[in-house]
Amino acid sequence: MDEIMTYMLSGECVMFLLCHETENPIMVWKKMIGNKDPAEAKKADPQSLRATYGTSIIKNEFHGSDDPFSANKERDIFKFPIPQKIPDFKFDKMLVSLETLFKFLYPPNLEHSNALERLDIFAIYGPCVNYHSVDQCLCRECAIVGKEHLEGVRESLIATEQTKLGIKIRPQPTTATKTQLPQRVQLPPIRLLKEEDIKQVYQQLCEKCQFHCNGYAHLQGGRNMQHVMTDQELNTLAKEMNKQEILELLYSEKGNAANVMIETIDLNEPNHYTKEMIELLFQELETDYYNRFKFYHLQNVILEDRRIRMNAWMSILINKPIHRFKNPKLVCKVPPEMRKNPESIHYTINRILPLNQTYKKKDITKMPLDFPPNIADKEKLNPNEEKLALLKKLHRDTHHMVEIQDAKKVVSNGVYLLRKYNDGRNGDWDNYSSLKGMNRGSYVNYEEKKKKEKL
Repeated sequence: MDEIMTYMLSGECVMFLLCHETENPIMVWKKMIGNKDPAEAKKADPQSLRATYGTSIIKNEFHGSDDPFSANKERDIFKFPIPQKIPDFKFDKMLVSLETLFKFLYPPNLEHSNALERLDIFAIYGPCVNYHSVDQCLCRECAIVGKEHLEGVRESLIATEQTKLGIKIRPQPTTATKTQLPQRVQLPPIRLLKEEDIKQVYQQLCEKCQFHCNGYAHLQGGRNMQHVMTDQELNTLAKEMNKQEILELLYSEKGNAANVMIETIDLNEPNHYTKEMIELLFQELETDYYNRFKFYHLQNVILEDRRIRMNAWMSILINKPIHRFKNPKLVCKVPPEMRKNPESIHYTINRILPLNQTYKKKDITKMPLDFPPNIADKEKLNPNEEKLALLKKLHRDTHHMVEIQDAKKVVSNGVYLLRKYNDGRNGDWDNYSSLKGMNRGSYVNYEEKKKKEKL
């Protein structure tokens, strides 16, 4: 074995993944390489590979496995990576990427969206999808294109259903009235463009509608899930969710006084999470090849984090220490593995405080030195850049002298140092000259002045 290992590691090793259209590729390969003993191979089949290149049983130059499992097992001796076929990409609404989630949490039309409220809505009523309504999302011209495409999709679905049910598409005559009544499959109208549909009509959409399709993700609702919820509907839904949960917690703490307290409470959940914290929340979850999470995993994690956030919110409202709120999932005795498994109904998070109180920013370990060149140093300028470059050059090489005798003057109150003199209070430049007011003279501290001050 050691001799085989030494010989095989002494040079380059090439592996082939073989396939054949009609015959078994393993049998074809074994016939091609010949007998394991080169001497026997030369007698049986002089044209075989081992008969041509082999010298002994150990140095027969070729090796073949009977099946992929044994091939991987034999190859593990040399710790080679096992090649895997890249899975085919398929659109699946139950697989959500962080990009799609952030489109829903931070839509471009909202400057300060409450990401936590939208995150809770996503977990309870989700998932969010990259579907877009021809009635709400697109302009008039693009909506016509989308409706024509959806009508063709609907007709193909009807034909498919008729084939499955064995219904003839040609109308059948009735026996009583001798009239012909068509047999149809009733399908509701389709108003949402899915990812496959958007991919087909994307080039026909205008620039604004293309931006909408690229930058927004929606939550479905309404009849037959053919409606996308607006921002106003999401805000109302979030307030109702918060009201019901806070009311339940207040009942357990304050009794009937909860009905009075709930009227004075602001139902907008405090938005303390950033994108980095949300990414940190999901960092332990597994993803597929295309970095998509299972919606059920995201749902369990978000609902557990919501329980912690609501306890922190209640501790502020009723002045109760947060560590006194108990976790109801700890009542049942289950193995620790089930509490850590996001697929289990017993999944729980051990921390008490929300992420904004425990999150620590990463330390800056490296400062980038390759800054982009200044616009004033560019060789060729666009017409819209010429004025800006001129102003920057003036700020570099010019200065403005003003009198500071009268501190009430507007100019003396708004003196700006255009150059970057950042030597501190002990440097050659007096950084506080514009704040001292009435004194005349130079504001450059020479070494002689420093010596006199020391004496």
